Amino acid sequence: MDWIINNKEWIFSGIGITVLGIIYKLISSKKDNSDLISNKISNNGNNTSSSSNTNNININIPHEQKKESLVKGKYSKENVQILFIDDQEFKTVENLITAGWHNTKTIKDVTNMDCIDVKNANIIFVDINGVGGVLFPKDQGLGLAEALKRKYPEKHIVLYSAQEKGDRFHRALKVVDSTLSKNAEPYEFINIIENFIS
Repeated sequence: MDWIINNKEWIFSGIGITVLGIIYKLISSKKDNSDLISNKISNNGNNTSSSSNTNNININIPHEQKKESLVKGKYSKENVQILFIDDQEFKTVENLITAGWHNTKTIKDVTNMDCIDVKNANIIFVDINGVGGVLFPKDQGLGLAEALKRKYPEKHIVLYSAQEKGDRFHRALKVVDSTLSKNAEPYEFINIIENFIS
């Protein structure tokens, strides 16, 4: 207290007020930072992980890791893998590649549900006629599309056919993600793909 009385002229001068203001800001900002850090520590302990209990097993996933995995699941025109299963040459495939969907491929049939082309594909277009005969002689493409969707539920499966009439009640139509006429315009195929990746 004596120090304040002895130095009152200096303290209340412009320089003294400025120095005291700086000291006050430093002290209060350190206090705010320490409060902020202690709040972050207490919140991190409570909120940044989520716990799910499945069969009495606790799994903790950090909040940042969950966000990252959601971002990694995004498809784009450059990385989406599109597969057409068709026993005939199909002009729409060329149109898709020309439009920038470079990872588009055609195979004539699937004789093994674990083939590399099927495993790599994100979107699979299956012709109803002329494919699937090895694995599904009775249902052909309908049976193949249904089996693919059941085995790989994360993949988008689209049935297409040149025939207007078909088995409108086949159970595959309830399982697949979409259906389309083989005579549809290329932009309709592109529209379906864009809806899946958005």
